[in-house]
Amino acid sequence: MSVFPSRCGRARATIALSLAVLAGLGTAVYLAVRTEGSPEQTATAFLTAWRRGDLPAMRAQVVEPPRDFEDVYDAFTRGSRARRITVEEIRLRPKAHLNFGESATYFATFSVLLDGPVPYRYEGQLEIIDFDRAWKIVWGPNTVHPDLQEIGSSEVRQIRVVPRRDGSSQLVLLERRVDGEGGPLFAGEGLKLAAELAEAGPRR
Repeated sequence: MSVFPSRCGRARATIALSLAVLAGLGTAVYLAVRTEGSPEQTATAFLTAWRRGDLPAMRAQVVEPPRDFEDVYDAFTRGSRARRITVEEIRLRPKAHLNFGESATYFATFSVLLDGPVPYRYEGQLEIIDFDRAWKIVWGPNTVHPDLQEIGSSEVRQIRVVPRRDGSSQLVLLERRVDGEGGPLFAGEGLKLAAELAEAGPRR
């Protein structure tokens, strides 16, 4: 009796087993390297934490947050005198083109309402990247407000939301008044209007 068929059978079995092992290894590698969560989950977790004032939970979603991360948000809330922060209309889009070696990147845009003595609404944006197998936010001052790109926390502490004559409101950046300069609007605080950062729509 020829043993050729049985050898073929053993060979086929060995090949099948090898393929199964390779497939299993491929699945294991994929599961090991895939990115946890999603950009939507990261954006929602960050903005939901901001809405409820949970700054440590916000920090956990950020790549290398600055040491004064909490101070910046505390200062922004105090300066705007916001009793409540509402975040809504979260929209996500991928970055259209990636350079070689660049991490996958998404942008989340959202609407913020600072509900205080002077209501103020503006549009914000988050940059979210694939970092160390997790979706994380690349943080900068413009994450708080789009016009706070190049200023530090000391300036953030001097932000105010003020009413306008047409019934809308505006966010302004203040600085120390020098030699009695400046108008009466912030005279009690020794501050003057330095720059208008943004304008909001009509008050609700």
